[in-house]
Amino acid sequence: MTDPPRPRLTLALLALSHAVIHAQSALMPLIYPIVIVEFALNPRDIGLFIAITTAVGGTMQLFYGFLTRWVSRPVLLGGGQLLFAAGLLVSGLTRSLGQLLAAISVARIGSSPQHPIGNALLSDVYPPERRGFAISAHISGGNVGTVLVPFVGLALIGSVGWQTTLALFGIPALVTGSLILWRVREDGAAYRARARRAGSVRGQLGSVLGRPDLRLILGASLIAAGGRGLDIVAPFMLLYLRGPLGISERTTAVLYALLLVGAVVGPLLAGWLSDRFGRRRTLVVYYLLSAVGVLAFLAAGSNLVLLVPLLLPFGTAVFSESPVLQAFLADRASGPTRDVAFSVYFTCAFGIGAFWALVIGNVAASWGYPVAFVLMAASYLGAAAFVAVVPAPAPKDPSGTP
Repeated sequence: MTDPPRPRLTLALLALSHAVIHAQSALMPLIYPIVIVEFALNPRDIGLFIAITTAVGGTMQLFYGFLTRWVSRPVLLGGGQLLFAAGLLVSGLTRSLGQLLAAISVARIGSSPQHPIGNALLSDVYPPERRGFAISAHISGGNVGTVLVPFVGLALIGSVGWQTTLALFGIPALVTGSLILWRVREDGAAYRARARRAGSVRGQLGSVLGRPDLRLILGASLIAAGGRGLDIVAPFMLLYLRGPLGISERTTAVLYALLLVGAVVGPLLAGWLSDRFGRRRTLVVYYLLSAVGVLAFLAAGSNLVLLVPLLLPFGTAVFSESPVLQAFLADRASGPTRDVAFSVYFTCAFGIGAFWALVIGNVAASWGYPVAFVLMAASYLGAAAFVAVVPAPAPKDPSGTP
């Protein structure tokens, strides 16, 4: 007999595994300035590196709407963590940019189930009135793994080198992957049978893409990816602080930590607000705050009196829109269709993230970082426009409720 799902334990372990993944994501912006010097690169090259690794992991996410019909979600999540760990451990052996690219790409593939499968599973075990909190706690838990990285990461890089530091970050992933395989449960046979009865993946994919509300949510994600969290804002912000502004490594680490503290607090607050006041209203406000925040960062320049009080609230805003948008999607798509919807959502989000990384990197290299940051602010405003016109109420999903 299958053990019943345990919502709190499931959320705790998924948040822990997310923290391990985000710790590596937060470590990479500290490594990029070193790699630029070591391999004689420029911002365009870093944009390409981010684009390739993001695209590899993002493309994988499209397949999970199909794989969940045959493989249990805890197995996909736990197995992915173990592959993620393997990629980081191998990265400790890299001695060229190509080898590093291959190792980080493997890690990205391993981390790819975390968002679509993790959010779909949490959406099933938590009721709608708690769903915003659950998904935001999942995201915020991931961001907890980033807060100490600017200091721990710099200390490790300084003492053992960046390759060994990457490998050491793989050890917690081995532990969390094993814990998920051991402790996270779902009635997998019943779920997979219900998914197959709900129709083909192709039919559900057509249903997702055919609905105006889901298309608008997906469109908002595609546009907002131009200024999204750890993959876009953080790397180019650190390159700007260390490069044109000439701020020291240690001071940059403190500023980065302030940004990441906002990434922990922000999603929890935003999830609670969205449960209380609605997803659409919360999203529009947070997109506007993110646009103001990035322009304020640009205006502050190297003035630490302005930067220090700015980065905490800016991090609170810029890292909060994504979990609320994901909860909005979970509200609109139910049952097995939700797995397909999340697969499409995260494939699009990470795929377009690769495109945006190329665009931002090229803009920064050709026209300067200020133009790149203005482009990020414009992406928030465009996403707000999409969210504002999502029709209400949500249409009934024929595939059934969780």
